[in-house]
Amino acid sequence: MLTSGIAPDAMFQASAGGFPEGRSGAQSFAAALDAVAGALDAADAQAGAVALGRGSVADASVARAKADVLLEIAAVTASRVSAAVTTLLQTQV
Repeated sequence: MLTSGIAPDAMFQASAGGFPEGRSGAQSFAAALDAVAGALDAADAQAGAVALGRGSVADASVARAKADVLLEIAAVTASRVSAAVTTLLQTQV
C-alpha cells in the first residue's frame, strides 16, 4: 500500500481558480468526466489484480473509494448545471 502523499487529481485543479486558460466550461467538464472514467478504469484494474492474487485489497478499496467520490462529484456538478440551465430558461424576459 502506498504511504506517500496523494497528488491532487486533474479534476480538482481547475476548481480553485476558475477554468484553465483556453478552456471553456464544457471542455473542463469533459476533462473531469475523462478523469472519472480513468479512475473507474484504475479501480477495475485494481479489483482484477486482487481477483488474480496480484494486488492488495487495501489498494483496490482506496481506488474504488476514490472513483466513487469522483463519480459523485461529477453527478452533483451535472445536476447543478442542469438546474442552472433550467432556471435560466424559465426566466421571464
